[in-house]
Amino acid sequence: MNKRTKWQEMFRKTSNEISEWREEHAQASFTKIENVVDEKLARIRVCMIQELAMESELTDIKRLRPEKRPKCVGCGRPLAANGKQKRQLITTHEQIVELERSKGYCRHCRVSFFPPR
Repeated sequence: MNKRTKWQEMFRKTSNEISEWREEHAQASFTKIENVVDEKLARIRVCMIQELAMESELTDIKRLRPEKRPKCVGCGRPLAANGKQKRQLITTHEQIVELERSKGYCRHCRVSFFPPR
């Protein structure tokens, strides 16, 4: 299943969940409705963000030619690959996104960090 089909299926299921919730909570306030919709859609959002971020060529720096590699923020030299590591980020809707990607290392500055893209 391609990602677009997967996302459409997730949205369909989530839409059904929201509709069912609304039928069960006919007296819910506007704020409660908004919170439930945001909570349900946040799950789709985190899946999309994670999958799109993992499409970046920066998930594996060692496969990139030096001129294509991210640059050190200190000296501007291309980063070396420093293995892959998992990184957890928190979205604006308090969802955890887990990314496994290359960590960069500047041999000149002797610093290691995840490239921002």
